[in-house]
Formats: sequence, structure tokens, C-alpha cells
Amino acid sequence: MEVKKKLKEVIALYKLEKTLTDIFVEGPSDKVFFQNYLKTQKKDRTVIPIEIIDFTELAKKDNLGLDMKSNRNKLIVFSEILKNISPTIKIRCIIDKDFDDYLGSISNNQLLRTDFSCLESYLFCKDVVEKFLDIAVGNFPITTDKIIDELSKVLKPIFAIRLLKEINFKGAKLIKIDGNLNIDKKTGDINFNEEEYLNKFINSNNLVKNSKVITEKYREIINSFTLDIRNYMQGHDFITIFYLYINKIKNTKNFKEDQIDKILFLTVESTSLNSFELFKNILTD
Repeated sequence: MEVKKKLKEVIALYKLEKTLTDIFVEGPSDKVFFQNYLKTQKKDRTVIPIEIIDFTELAKKDNLGLDMKSNRNKLIVFSEILKNISPTIKIRCIIDKDFDDYLGSISNNQLLRTDFSCLESYLFCKDVVEKFLDIAVGNFPITTDKIIDELSKVLKPIFAIRLLKEINFKGAKLIKIDGNLNIDKKTGDINFNEEEYLNKFINSNNLVKNSKVITEKYREIINSFTLDIRNYMQGHDFITIFYLYINKIKNTKNFKEDQIDKILFLTVESTSLNSFELFKNILTD
């Protein structure tokens, strides 16, 4: 475990060493992913998880009203601090785009966002899923196209509910997905009743009096999702559902959910990422 550094020490370093090109990310998996990518591109940049910085001495007036328990929020705040050191500083912070297209958020040159809703979105494509299954599972009976289609049917509605919750009911809790999926072992079909899942969300959070408004808002949100599915998925949801799907079809109980996450990240071909704006930025900044 890396020793935490006080925020003032990090600020002092970057004020002094303005040619440094470090990249700060949300967590350990992100660090491994970006380190591996930069290595294949022969780009010498240090990748650091934001949790290494101790923000406890940060004045409340400087946290931008954000919850500093969140690594994503720490990166947003840190990017503003970097901007104030110098607008031309080369340090970068990378965050999941998440709901920023809908809720808005702080933007500056030091803060980079994923091209899609989350980092795992880069894994949700035929090449990566197919390669993962060939290497890690073997002889998987369902086609990759089918897998992506079936998972999409679940990922999009859950993302819509997450967005609705973030806009109107921040204190509400989501229903665990694992008890609400019926996966057919032979066909690979996923039976997911989004209306039933939404009703469970409403009932478990005592929101029955708002049920009509919630249902209408949900329909409005999900009908607005007309772009690539990768814009409408949450990373942990993808890994969880993919894990449940693999185990149901192939009964691969020796796999752990966090192992799938790590292997998928290492499966991505770096050349497939070069066309995306995020990766262009970290290569040219």
C-alpha cells in the first residue's frame, strides 16, 4: 500500500516541477489499464490513483460542494487546484463521464473524461469480449454479438434508473440486479422485466406516491438514449451482469467478479483505443 501524501506537498511539487506529466485516475484498475496502454505506446507518463493524496486538510470552501469520499470528486477538485497553479500545467486527471452529459459538471484543461459513460465502456465491444472468452473461458456456446445484445437490454434501463435517481431521488437505493435476471442457459436470452424492476425500486424506497411521475420520467429518459449503448452503462453493472451471465451459461465458479474486471482491461488491444479522444489527449498532452 502506497503511503498517502499531503495535498500541500503535492501542490508544492507541481508548482516547482511544471514539466511533469503525471496522470491521476480513480482507482487501481484504472491505473493498471492506463499504465499498460501508455507502455504499449512507448509513452513515459506516471499514472497515480487519486487515493494516494490526503485531502483531509482541504478547506471546506475549496471542495466545490462535492462529497470528498468519492475518488471521482477528488479528481474534479484536484483538477481545479492544478488549473490554479498554472493553466498550462501538464498534469491530467481522468474521470468517468458518468452523467455529466445530463447534469453538467466542472470542465478545465486538466480534467479529462472518458469518451463514453465509463472506462469499462471501452471493454464493451465484440473484439474485447470475444478475446476474453477465448482466453479466460474457452468454448463459450453463445456468440459475442448475442452477448452484447442481451447485456445491453439490462444495462440501458439500469443506467436510466441511476440517472433518474441522481436527478430526483439521490437518497434512494438501487435494487440488486442479481435477483432480477433470468438467464436461459441454452439460448443465452436474458429475461429482465424493466417495469417490474422499476416498481421494486419505487416500493423499496417508499416512493409509491411518486410512482406515476417516476414512471413517466423513466420513459422520457430511456427514450432519449439513442446513441451507442456505451454511452448508457455503468461500469460495475456491466462487470456484474457479465459475471452472472458467464457463470449461468458455463458454470465457471472459479472466476471471481474482480478477476473478470482485471482480465478484460488487459485484453484490450491498445491500437483499438487510439482513435478515441481521451487516448489522443493523453498521448499528445
